[in-house]
Amino acid sequence: MKKVILSALTLSTSLFAINVIDNPSSDIININVSNSSVNRIVLPTQILDVAYSKEKGIDIKISGNQAFIKFLPIQKEQVRSVGKDRYEPVGEPEIVYDKAKGSEVFFVTANRTYSFALNPKNMDAETVIINDFSAQKDEILKYESDDPYMSTMAKITESILKGGVPQGYKVKKINKVVSSDKTLTTRELTNYDGLLYKATLLEVENKTDKAIRLNPKDYISIAKEAPKAISIYYNNEVNHLLPYSKAQIIIITKGGRNTNGGVFDGGMSK
Repeated sequence: MKKVILSALTLSTSLFAINVIDNPSSDIININVSNSSVNRIVLPTQILDVAYSKEKGIDIKISGNQAFIKFLPIQKEQVRSVGKDRYEPVGEPEIVYDKAKGSEVFFVTANRTYSFALNPKNMDAETVIINDFSAQKDEILKYESDDPYMSTMAKITESILKGGVPQGYKVKKINKVVSSDKTLTTRELTNYDGLLYKATLLEVENKTDKAIRLNPKDYISIAKEAPKAISIYYNNEVNHLLPYSKAQIIIITKGGRNTNGGVFDGGMSK
């Protein structure tokens, strides 16, 4: 059996509120998004094209199956009167976000066009993950088997640690403590269910004032299936879990969507 330990990955990651929408049936998906921060939409497959009205003051960047969306603020100048019908600016322009208007956006993929009605609100950045269970199995298999084994493990891991979703994978939020003692608390955050592989995202919190070097082998016992890969991301250059900080762990096991059961107790993707 092939098995690999991947550790100390250096990746950038952002914190978003996550909204998972399973198999949307309506023609238009209505969602609330931040009017001041960058929001993210993750689709099951690669985004080929996007259509929207730029007059609405919205900017969209596409990367694979992800779209990054930001409403553009307006600059409101403060002025004072210096004579009859004469004014001059005072200080720096005020950046105003609450004038953002709702916008309809269309994302084109190989299998479907997704329509979103975006409602800008005064809220934190939002990540919206679309689970479309009609996604073709051959697309997921292609994603999981096109590359060499080691590259596939790294590809799945990197996608999750960057806040994305492996192509076509079903996502389930768990947010459950699986172990806790005086030193560490380990929480299962999210399950990702493919065809050949499953992945689970863990968060490990250091509750002490000492740096800790985590051993990937200590987390083998958490998985019900024999792990294919275990990856640790410390989010620092010293590759230790610093005092009172958190690390992320990805455990990949065999899949997946056509089998019964799951990786963790209480965290099954069925």
